[in-house]
Amino acid sequence: MKVARLRNRTKSTCRSALGYYTHTMSDQRTKVPRLSADAHLLTFDQVRFYIDPDSIPDPEQAPAQFGIIGQPRAIQALRMAIEMSAKGYNVFVTGPAGTGKRTAIMKLLRERRPPEGALSDCAYVHNFRSPYEPRVLYFPPGRARAFRGEMHSLIERISDRLQVVFEDKHYQKRREEILLASENAEQERIAEFETRLDKAGFQIVRSAEDEDRPDIAPMLDGKPASFDEIQRQAVNGEIDQSRLEQIRENYYRFIDEMNRIFAKLRVNRNEMRRKLVELQAASVEPRLNEEIRRLKAEFPGERVAAHLDAVREAILTGIEDFAPESVVSPAAGPSGSSGSSSPSGGAHSDSDHGDRNRFARFDVNILVEHTDSDRSPVVFEGSADYAKLFGTIEPSGDGSDDGGPTFMSLRAGSILQASGGFLILRAQDILSQEEAWNALKRTLQDGTTEIRTVPGPYSHPSGLKPEPIEVTVKVIVMGNEHIYDILYNQDEEFGKLFKIPAEFDAVMERDERNTAEYVAFMRMIQTEEQLLPLESDGIAAVVEHGVRLAEFRNRLSTRFSRIADLLREADYWGRRQNGACITRREVEAALEQRRYLYNLPEEKIDEQILSHELLIAVSGWAIGRINGLAVIDRGYYSFGRPMVITVRTSPGDDGIINIERESGLSGELHDKGVYIIEGYLQSKYLREHPLSVRASICFEQSYVEVDGDSASSSEIYVLLSAIGEVPMRQDIAVTGSVNQMGELQAVGGISEKIEGFYEVCRKLGITGSQGVIIPRGNIENLILSREVQNEIRRGRFHIWAVNTIDQGIEILTGLPAGMRTQRGAFQTGTVNSFVEKRLREMAEQMRRFGGR
Repeated sequence: MKVARLRNRTKSTCRSALGYYTHTMSDQRTKVPRLSADAHLLTFDQVRFYIDPDSIPDPEQAPAQFGIIGQPRAIQALRMAIEMSAKGYNVFVTGPAGTGKRTAIMKLLRERRPPEGALSDCAYVHNFRSPYEPRVLYFPPGRARAFRGEMHSLIERISDRLQVVFEDKHYQKRREEILLASENAEQERIAEFETRLDKAGFQIVRSAEDEDRPDIAPMLDGKPASFDEIQRQAVNGEIDQSRLEQIRENYYRFIDEMNRIFAKLRVNRNEMRRKLVELQAASVEPRLNEEIRRLKAEFPGERVAAHLDAVREAILTGIEDFAPESVVSPAAGPSGSSGSSSPSGGAHSDSDHGDRNRFARFDVNILVEHTDSDRSPVVFEGSADYAKLFGTIEPSGDGSDDGGPTFMSLRAGSILQASGGFLILRAQDILSQEEAWNALKRTLQDGTTEIRTVPGPYSHPSGLKPEPIEVTVKVIVMGNEHIYDILYNQDEEFGKLFKIPAEFDAVMERDERNTAEYVAFMRMIQTEEQLLPLESDGIAAVVEHGVRLAEFRNRLSTRFSRIADLLREADYWGRRQNGACITRREVEAALEQRRYLYNLPEEKIDEQILSHELLIAVSGWAIGRINGLAVIDRGYYSFGRPMVITVRTSPGDDGIINIERESGLSGELHDKGVYIIEGYLQSKYLREHPLSVRASICFEQSYVEVDGDSASSSEIYVLLSAIGEVPMRQDIAVTGSVNQMGELQAVGGISEKIEGFYEVCRKLGITGSQGVIIPRGNIENLILSREVQNEIRRGRFHIWAVNTIDQGIEILTGLPAGMRTQRGAFQTGTVNSFVEKRLREMAEQMRRFGGR
């Protein structure tokens, strides 16, 4: 039976109105010969648990290197998943906290060497055809950085080559010819136009609205005049209206002609620039082709070759970017030209996006590189949100003026960093991010991942659509069995993607090998953290604690985090007492201090018992009352205490009434236990008549939920006592689960329950007759404190182990349980005969009542 927590109650609310009958030895039923309970009484040798320090391996002889302790099943599952390359063999790791799941996983993965070709560097480059769709390149480990360096060097060499070209006399001569021819043609056309303007009385001037735009003004008195001025003269009669109309007509005709001339000049200038670009490109093309061929040979692969071809084309069409503007092309052309378009066409016009760095489009954004390829990458992502898993797009990666992202803005996530290796996640982290979980499944199914804007209410589209990246990653998710079961049964894709469960056990066999590795683990912690030296009796005490955590004498707990904590605390208290080493005394002091830190609720309950706020009797006899044993579990600390269970009966057809359930304080397992009790009663006593009883079962002064079925044997005992009006000993507490055949089954927390009842007896007064009845199947779970063991050795406290309800009821009542005779009735004067007789009487009462 487990109680989640206890709340303090005032004296007025804790007082029980329970009335019960105390029977003395003078009761008429005591004339039945009482039985001896010695047959089921455990001896001190059966209860005693002690690890001899001489049986502990010498810590100085402990192996310096040891494997993962006590988890052969989980390790086999992990090794299988690690070594299999087939799709879907990802791992879901389960097991209690503190069993070393992460440590074991990391240890196995660090030993893993990647298969040939499993690792590759990954980088994004500019897409010269579609700048908003960056392309991905793959390189052998360590070669991405070399490629980026070669690209930088290529740009420098092309710039240097152009500088040499500019100083070449043949180039300069040819350049001057192109410029001179263009200038002469331009000047002739402009001069001819200006001559005709002059004859018509006009002149080219700058526009009053925009100084960069040319305009035409009529000449009056040898000076350019505005149309407002001419209009004023016409109004004053200084100019004929017909002349004004003629000036206006000529103006619009010359404006149209000037625009056509300047448009032609712009075309001619662009042609001049094209010829200059072709001249420059022709000067560097042989050297560039040679460089591209060398890079293709040095960095083989279709993707790299395609990118190098695009780089070659971009350099040739954008050759102007590789030299100062004043050297590459003449200054702005004729007055009034609206500028010139780039000679490089689309590849140049869409490449920079306003970048300050005109060569940014030739850079290489390395997302992942493996300079040391001796080990497979292992990435543990402690906060698995979408951006950390799949990467992100930063606002700007290369200082662009408009802040827009480019291919240099892309950043890798954990999945990409773990490609070719292993990614470790916590189930609660990844499952709390629905979008991330779905994206992870898509990645495992498709073998690709893509970097995109993190989805969310505050995200903004970046405009970039990077090419998906090929990944080969083994994902290891750590969670609990409940999460695994839910995912396997409700997510149809989960079973296909996570084919291997690796289950870590909380316990392992306590054999010679595992004990030696236990000692080796303690020695490792002591050495790494420079704790006080370990003595054999101190190690034995720690091992005993490991057995107690396992709750089996032949098992050891694999919650090594708790073992390590105990060593650290023993070291702390040892140093506080100026100790030179860790012995049993230091270990027990650490355990006692830990208990003191956690046991405030335990003390409060004991105070209520001593002040009689909680009505607990540990001596005498009573009908319909028994001391059940409960474990109060606070998660990080649990302790046992008795709880009074009472039953009141009367004729009726309601059957067994579970007061805890009726009040909403009964858990599902406890409800099941009550149904089992009813089945036991019907099968054992109700062969010839129906169940005609109203029996209410109550956990007195319990105000929190009660769960578990370990009180079912206690409830049967007290129910039989109440029905048969047989008194039971109050100096014995009871625990144990029961089935419908009346067989007792082992329960958990047995040591805490026994120690809890002993503690109450000690504080209320040890009588020498007190003890606990447990299922015989729990003997192997007895790992009691030294104080309780000593009291049992002195005969001042007792433990009885029984297999059946009949054996237990004999100890509690001192009466034989009774067997059925050949006539089918229970032996006279036995507990079972009293119960059956009373049930028959109740059935008869109900029959008569119904007949009336």
